[in-house]
Parts: sequence; C-alpha cells; structure tokens
Amino acid sequence: MVENKYVDDSMNKESGNDTMGNEREIPQDEMFEGADPAVETEAAGAPDDGAVREGDGRDALAAELKKRDEEIASLKDVMQRRQADFENFKKRNLKQQEEQRKMAVRDIALDIIAINDDLLRAIEAAEAIPQGESLEASHAAFVEGVHMISRRIEDALTSHGVVAIDTLNAEFDPCVSEAVEIVASDEVETDTVTKVYQKGFMLDDMVIRHAKVRVSRSAKQGAKDVATECATDGSG
Repeated sequence: MVENKYVDDSMNKESGNDTMGNEREIPQDEMFEGADPAVETEAAGAPDDGAVREGDGRDALAAELKKRDEEIASLKDVMQRRQADFENFKKRNLKQQEEQRKMAVRDIALDIIAINDDLLRAIEAAEAIPQGESLEASHAAFVEGVHMISRRIEDALTSHGVVAIDTLNAEFDPCVSEAVEIVASDEVETDTVTKVYQKGFMLDDMVIRHAKVRVSRSAKQGAKDVATECATDGSG
C-alpha cells in the first residue's frame, strides 16, 4: 500500500498538481510558448483608440493652422502690392498735375510776354517822336497803341476761358457786381448799372472778380437799400 502512495504522488507532480490538489504556477514564458508571433506583435503594437483620436486632432489642427498662415501670407502680399500700386498712382497723379500746371502757366506766360512786347514797342514809339510830327499826334498814337494792347489782353483772357462781365445798362445783379455808388434817377424803374468803374470777369460760370459799378435807382423806391447778397449759391 505504501508503494502505491508513492506512485500516486509521483504522478500528481508530473501532471502539475501538488499533493494538496492545487494547480502549479506557470511561468509567463511558458504561458505564451507556442503562440503565433504575428498575433503577439499585433496585440503589443495596437494603439489605444483615445490616443489615435488625439493624434488625429493634433494633425488636423496643425494642418488648419498651416492653411491659415498661408492665407494670411497671401493676403499680406496682396495688400502690400495694392499699397505699392496706390503709392505709384499718387506719384503719377502728382506728376500729371504738375505737368498740367506748368502747361497752363506756360500758355498764359506766352500770351503775357507777347502783350508785353507790344507795350514795349508802344513806349519806344512814344519816346522817339518822328521829325516833323507834333507831340499831340505822338500822344494819340501812344493812346491807340495802349488800346490795342488792352484788346490783346482781353483776347488772351478769352482764349483761356476768362471773359468780361457785361453789366453796363443792365439790371444790377449782386451776384456779379458790387455797388460802390448809388444815385437816384427818374430815368430808371429798377436798380440799373449806369457806370462801370472796374470790369468784372468770369471763368466759365464762376465769378473771379466782381465788377465795381454805380447803380441808379428809381426815386419812387425811396431809401430802400440796394441788394448786396447774391441769391444764388456758388456764384463766386
């Protein structure tokens, strides 16, 4: 009987059970002995779902930031180009304005120079009285020369759009004339310009100088003041 007991204990040990009937602890290397290596590698390298989502989120954010940086750089480039174009436009505009100003001054200067030449010739003619010609005749020739020069000046002004305002014997208009003298008269019914002391001039529809005139008004109007303000805006 004793011999059989030893045999049973030996069998129990060989089968992995101790004498108490408990299972023997198996080492970890033995537990995975014979397992498929591919399965082990896949199991060991499988990422966590949360980590995957977090990584994808960072990549998407980085891509979005890169896209925004590229858009900002593009817009900045466009703004810089437009700023440069605007600066060039201003320079060209200023240059064109300066050229136009020079051309306008040149045209007026040429007219004035030509008129001054006529004036100098009139002075020379008045200083050198021809032999046998009276002083009165020389004076008359000088006055005629001055009249011609005045007409040349008005012609030059007209060529530049500046014309004299015709106010004599017309109804007084404060928009184009300034009354420097007012007299009563039985010959007029309304305020009328009867003498021009200084001509007025207009450039297109703009008054550049008001005429200085004498206004005759009907005695029936009594002490009523002559109008001094223009009723139309933008009259100069």
